[in-house]
Amino acid sequence: MEDNKDHLFSGINYCQRKICAIDQRIRALSVFNYSMDLIERILERGEFQDDPAWQEIARLLEVRNSYELKLEELSWQVKPSNLSQIEFYSFTLPKNALIAVKAGVKPLTVYASCVAEVYNQQVGFILLSVDEVRKILRQSICEETKLVVTEEFIQEELLDLGRYANEPFYQGSVLLIENKFV
Repeated sequence: MEDNKDHLFSGINYCQRKICAIDQRIRALSVFNYSMDLIERILERGEFQDDPAWQEIARLLEVRNSYELKLEELSWQVKPSNLSQIEFYSFTLPKNALIAVKAGVKPLTVYASCVAEVYNQQVGFILLSVDEVRKILRQSICEETKLVVTEEFIQEELLDLGRYANEPFYQGSVLLIENKFV
């Protein structure tokens, strides 16, 4: 496990170094040492299309984007999981569902937008503990494989949910609908 983390951190460092090197090369090619934002705007407008230096800058930006995507993927893998920011709710009416929401988010909002329309309907739901969620997930069926969800799968899903809690955009996730993992 520790070797894997070391490998991930070395991959992150490698990507960061490559991005810095590409940024320096791009600035050198742009002659006036423009900021990256200005360079991207110049390319979007199509200025200097026939200039070989700017053609190289465009190519380098594509390479840089691929390193940024790899860096984002590696950073996600080492991001700590924090389930204390996630609340789990079991809905029984109008449709059975298990959802996870970031603390402070109204569970009915996530449920209504992802599972069932709740306008003028009675809605029944309760707050669950993580252990109760594990029990419910163990009894569920994975929709794609039609098999019971494994303990490893449950652990991975909870780990991912804890990571999402750190993201500012995250509101919530639907885990089960009618006892099927979605």
